[in-house]
Amino acid sequence: MGIFNRLGREVEEFKQSAKRAAEEGGDYRCESCDARFSTGFEECPDCGAEAVVAADDK
Repeated sequence: MGIFNRLGREVEEFKQSAKRAAEEGGDYRCESCDARFSTGFEECPDCGAEAVVAADDK
């Protein structure tokens, strides 16, 4: 069982670091929920608002 616990931890660490990288480096963001994206959308996939704009913090 030790290998499965270690593998689970490694997968979770990878998911968390990928999520942080995506949130930090997004070119677009939702003005309603502040989600970040690397591509522009007409409406936010997270909250559904039509408030996705270019991120201006570059």
